[in-house]
Amino acid sequence: MSESRPPRASAPTTPKTPSEGSPAIRWLVHRLAHRCLHWSFRDVRVFGAERIPTDGPLLLIGNHPNDLPDVLQGFFVTPRPLRYIATLSAASSWPARKIYEGLGVIPVVRVRDARAERRKGTDMKAVNAAAGNLVAEALSAGHAVGVFPEGGVHNVPYVGKPRAGVVRMLLEYPIDGAKDVTIVSFGVQYESPHRPGSDCCAVIGRPFSLGEWRRDADQMAGQRDAESAADPNRPRAHAADLAATLHEALRAVTRNAPTWSAAEARDRVIAAVAAGQGARDPLANAIGLVCHAEALAAPDDPGSTWALPVRMQTIADDLSTAVERAGGIGTSARDHADLRGALEGTATMGAGMLWTTAPIAAAGWLVHGPVFAVVWRLARKLAKAPVDLIALTYLPGLYLVLIWYLMLTALLGIGFHAGGISAWWAVPFLLLAPRLGDWAVAWRHRWRRARFMARVRAWPVAERQRLATAYVSLVALWTESDPDSPPDSIKLPHQSRSADSRSPSAGSQQA
Repeated sequence: MSESRPPRASAPTTPKTPSEGSPAIRWLVHRLAHRCLHWSFRDVRVFGAERIPTDGPLLLIGNHPNDLPDVLQGFFVTPRPLRYIATLSAASSWPARKIYEGLGVIPVVRVRDARAERRKGTDMKAVNAAAGNLVAEALSAGHAVGVFPEGGVHNVPYVGKPRAGVVRMLLEYPIDGAKDVTIVSFGVQYESPHRPGSDCCAVIGRPFSLGEWRRDADQMAGQRDAESAADPNRPRAHAADLAATLHEALRAVTRNAPTWSAAEARDRVIAAVAAGQGARDPLANAIGLVCHAEALAAPDDPGSTWALPVRMQTIADDLSTAVERAGGIGTSARDHADLRGALEGTATMGAGMLWTTAPIAAAGWLVHGPVFAVVWRLARKLAKAPVDLIALTYLPGLYLVLIWYLMLTALLGIGFHAGGISAWWAVPFLLLAPRLGDWAVAWRHRWRRARFMARVRAWPVAERQRLATAYVSLVALWTESDPDSPPDSIKLPHQSRSADSRSPSAGSQQA
């Protein structure tokens, strides 16, 4: 009779660590994102990146005014791998699904997409429930998660209120010591969001602790009783307060106005003052003026119109009209700085660099001119709203550029073969072509600046003197309204009660 043996105890299983995606795909996407942004915008910057923690659970919340460029800029606010919470509807194609997987994207179904996803057989509740679990797992593992709390592209000149789903995920997240989440806002600011060749930047807000916020909220509401203290995972009934805190954090790093015309008027004043103050970095200086400009424009009487002082606005409009007459962008601080420099004779056109790099730029435009023209024409045709324009130059624009590169490589290979040279020598062109595009676009910016300044210097002396005096008058009016505003600084307004109390930094970096 055989002796029965007790069953072997199974070895304890270690919970699987959530994946941050594929490093190879992340590297590729970052390279493509960098190129897309710099081919579309003249300058892409990040201000205050040192505020973002280098490790630990991190939730980055951003505004979403300009579609795909906002998403791409988010990748450069931190060197850490960023896992976005993104809509499942954007991953309908095979390449998009692979990119989602490679970036560790956490898919959700938005209410606006519910009907379309239901026709595909998608269970909205199951997908969103799984997304909540994935977010909790990612944060518990110390990952950086990014989300646009507005719930989609918000094509208005102000930050919308956060959606309930993001707030609910944060309230239900289990806080226990080392797993506390740091929340940091990043505001993407565009000087002219739908115009190529303008400048854009991301401004990082003050970080705050989700755990500290919840404890403070419990104390303020008088709800920190024995039951809640014993059960830290219990959902808090503070959804409205947390939504207001997130909204305030986003407003602190973004530009907000009631209408597009009011936003343009504000940006004209900011750009002109930033240049008139003579700061070394007019774009950085412009960021520091946003808070006071919006405070000036906000009416004391709720029934009054949102507007800046009339005299200040009149001078800024006159200067911005001059910038546009010279071929620049009236809301651009850099173009205003070039105008002021040309008026005073202190700015140089850099003609030597312009003509030295002209042959390389010519080769770049010979390669990219035709496909760029097709991409922009197609984007203008497909765009249903201005906010769609630049996003469409990225997708399907990138596909068209890739097809164009392959066609040119094939033609080079045929030419080499006909000349008795191995056709494989055409392959390095695939690596060289994007760099040629970089040189071409950079040269175009230098050419436009040189042409801009030449036009200004051709204006009558009396006109130039009048405009130079206008900058002085505008800065004097601004100083009277804000005597404590130092030039060349980034001044962010005070955020919520749990915000970090350290002074903001004026550091910036290229994206």
